[in-house]
Order: sequence, then structure tokens, then C-alpha cells
Amino acid sequence: MSTVDPYATHARLLGRFEAALAAHQQTWASTWPEPLRASCAYALGTGGKRVRPVVCLMAAEACGADADVALPFALAVELIHTYSLVHDDLPSMDDDDVRRGQPTCHKKFGEAQAILTGDALLTEAFAVLGGAGSSAAQVALLGTAAGGGGMVGGQVLDIDEAPVRDTDALEHLHRLKTGALLRASVLGGGLAAGANPDAQAALSRYGAALGLLFQITDDLLDAAQDADAGNRSYLNYTDPETLRVRALAVAADAGEAARSLGPAGEALAQFAQAILNRKS
Repeated sequence: MSTVDPYATHARLLGRFEAALAAHQQTWASTWPEPLRASCAYALGTGGKRVRPVVCLMAAEACGADADVALPFALAVELIHTYSLVHDDLPSMDDDDVRRGQPTCHKKFGEAQAILTGDALLTEAFAVLGGAGSSAAQVALLGTAAGGGGMVGGQVLDIDEAPVRDTDALEHLHRLKTGALLRASVLGGGLAAGANPDAQAALSRYGAALGLLFQITDDLLDAAQDADAGNRSYLNYTDPETLRVRALAVAADAGEAARSLGPAGEALAQFAQAILNRKS
């Protein structure tokens, strides 16, 4: 039985990430207008598990590097994820007033400021990569995952009022909207660590499985909490028990991919298991 504690690993790497994020925000003091600094700090500070940056750092360690080598990519990923949430909450999109128990950015600062907050966070992500001398492969990976062939493309499919026709179409939507950035987070950590092609393939497989697992467990939690995911839930196409069996298979695939990296991949494998068993 593994002695790796995924919660301890998460806490350790989360602490390193939060320190880096706080330090980076200090660099805005001399050049960014104060209202923009305030709204960006608010959006970045409303909580969350920081799954994407943490798995990025975990992937770097799984490839034998110190997690710090992947901090620029982890920062860029979280900046993009946060921008997407700010824009998703807008009245023209999901029209949400509350996120994680706090007023959404547009409710606190106004719609125009929220749009500009998202714009600033998105562009800052690539400034971080450029400033750190990240490779062209890392920049291309994140740009593709965040753009029309990834997260934004998935969001376009999600706002389409037409019903999703079947589970294949639903899975395609989720692989773009949620999975692309999670996969990029994992693979980007590996690229920062100098992963060889075999390791890159394993990380790509793991990241894709983790993204799918995250969405499946979301739908199962929504059902348990009587939340309404509309026709974007797997449970519109299958029953909870069948979906739980699917989740087990996806988690097993993620674990197998992670363990193919060797003993250092066990933390990633156990993290996938923690996602499978999560309660929130």
C-alpha cells in the first residue's frame, strides 16, 4: 500500500504556489492602476483548491525536478483559470452573483471592470511565461489549451442552447472546457522539468484522464446535492451507479499513466484517487 499522502502533497505544494502568487502580485504595484490590482487580487483570492497549479508542480516532481522549475507555468495556468471564471460569471454568460461564498467580480466591481480584470489576467499569464524564458512548446501548449481548440471552444459549445445529442458530444465538450487546461497543467509541469517523450505521453494521458474524472465526479456530487446541471450532466444519459463505475475506470487509467513514470509518479496516482473520492 502506498505511503504517499495526496493531501499532504497538495498542502506542501499549495504553500509554495501561494507564496509565488503573492510575490508575483507585488510586481504589479508600480505599473498597474490600483483599481485593477484590487479586482485581480480579489478574483485570485476567493479560494479554491488550486488543482491546476498543484498538479503542474506535482508533474515536475514526478519527472525528477524541483517543483520550483514549474512555478511560472503554474502561475500562468491559474491566471488563465481565474480569468475564465471571472468571464463565465458575467451576466452575458452564466450570470452568477456568488462564487465560493463571495460576490462575483462583476457584482463587486462592476461589469466593465470584471471584463478588464479577465483581460488583464489572461494576458499576464503569457507575460509570466515570457518573463521566465519558458519554451515555445510551453507557450503553445497553454495557448492551445486556453483557446478555441480548448477551454474557449468548450465554453462556446456549452452556451449553445441546443441539447447535447449524446455522451460522446458531452465528453467532447468537457474535454475542451475543463479537460484541456487540466491536461496542459500536467504536461506543462513535465515540459518545465525537461520530461522525455515517453514521460510527456504519460503525463498527457494522465492529464486527460484527470480532467474527465473531475467532471464525472462533479456530476455525481451535483446529483447528490440536488444541483441542476441541465443537459450538460452525464446523468442525463446514464444512472449514478453506471457513472461511478466509469469514474473508477477513469481513475484507474490516470493511476496507471502516473505509475508508468516510476515511483515518483505515485503522488499523481494518489491525487487522482483523492479526486475520485472527493466530497466537494
